[in-house]
Amino acid sequence: MHHQNLYIVDSKILSEVYEKVIKAKDLLRSGDAITIQEACKRVDLSRSAFYKYKDSVFDFMSSEKGKMLILFMVLRHAPGVLSDIINTIASIKGNIITINQTMPIMDSATLTVTVDMKTMEINPEELVQLLLSCKGCKKVDIIGME
Repeated sequence: MHHQNLYIVDSKILSEVYEKVIKAKDLLRSGDAITIQEACKRVDLSRSAFYKYKDSVFDFMSSEKGKMLILFMVLRHAPGVLSDIINTIASIKGNIITINQTMPIMDSATLTVTVDMKTMEINPEELVQLLLSCKGCKKVDIIGME
């Protein structure tokens, strides 16, 4: 079984081919290029390079690889804390897909939330900071994006 390792790498240190693949995919996604051949020609990329890398190179900020954000939180067990979290996510147009809260132990409960980011008005890091500012929110970690 192949284990997948994902990295976030500054594009400045990568070969130009990866950026060209992303640009070609953007042209196709936006409809500015109709065929792979046209997209590759416009960014000066061989089709073989496009096919070689197209399923391995993604723009971190684009909508390409889905838009699900999985958050793990530790919340103080107190009335209104969960509803504040839910209202905060709703206020920036994040759409909660799943929510799972554990039984509180020693005044804390853990919460795992999957948020659809398609319509979200801020980026994931900004959401983490916003949630940390909620009363009773002790910890927020991004545990996945898909």
